[in-house]
Amino acid sequence: MPPQNPEVQMSLDDAVEEVLGMLTGLDLVYDPRQDRYRSIARQINRAMRAVALEQEWQWYADTTSVGQAIAGEQVVVLSSLLRPRIINDDAVRLVDAGGSPVVWAYILPRDSLHKYGGSAALRCSVVRNQIFFSRPFLRSEDGLDIQVPTMREPKMIRLPDLPQAIDESTGEIVQVSDAIRNQLIDFNYPDLVIAKAAAMYAATDPVMQPRVQTLEEGYKDLMYQLMERDSANTDTPFLNDFSLGIKSGMVSNTPANPYPSADWR
Repeated sequence: MPPQNPEVQMSLDDAVEEVLGMLTGLDLVYDPRQDRYRSIARQINRAMRAVALEQEWQWYADTTSVGQAIAGEQVVVLSSLLRPRIINDDAVRLVDAGGSPVVWAYILPRDSLHKYGGSAALRCSVVRNQIFFSRPFLRSEDGLDIQVPTMREPKMIRLPDLPQAIDESTGEIVQVSDAIRNQLIDFNYPDLVIAKAAAMYAATDPVMQPRVQTLEEGYKDLMYQLMERDSANTDTPFLNDFSLGIKSGMVSNTPANPYPSADWR
């Protein structure tokens, strides 16, 4: 799980109480040994999976190392468990031992990759579980770590076991461990997951069902606010500098640049 801001991170106990607060307006606490606590925790897991599908998966964006570059190689095979992220001008990075990117290989459509075969710049395309690069890796790139932008799945909360074991000495249900209760919600702003979980939980209760639409609207409002917060402080791909090879790219047919490349970086 990536590091989270300690000011807004929430444990499972906190999240369950937040859901109850949104649904009832009261400061209620469920005993984690009972099934109601478990049912809300399950809705929180469902909410994380639902939130992950919003915003083009950018809320669960990550980079994953897929091995080292080998001079002369041009194709890298990915694990079937990885989901490469091919949105918003993403790029595969070749990173040195210190973690600094040395080469950026921007991701192109497969049918555009051949245009860059005669260029020293590195580009790539992702087809199923393979990455095709526009040229073989150079000797200077040998041994660099290949990091691929990926979309990871949210880390699910481990639910308390049911049925709970009975303590033979006291006859009471054994307490749920702190390791379960203190799990952190895998989201950088857990209020959004809480809002979604509250709407989902309300939909399962006939008494609370009239509030579902209001809760969904609150969730959407918060989601758009988070998107605005992130986009207002992030340079969009359309503002990045481009060097357009209009003269040489559009009219030249030299071996160094045999194809039109008005989108040249």
